[in-house]
Amino acid sequence: MFGRIGMAEMMIVPFTFILPAIILYFIIKLAVKHAIKELKRDGKM
Repeated sequence: MFGRIGMAEMMIVPFTFILPAIILYFIIKLAVKHAIKELKRDGKM
């Protein structure tokens, strides 16, 4: 059904979308965590 290249593409293509999404998630999570910590320090929360 699939050639060698077809199977390889099916494995690689999702990673090109999943990997940046995971990295972005952790960057945003870290930024929000840092922002909350700073707001607490300033006494606004």
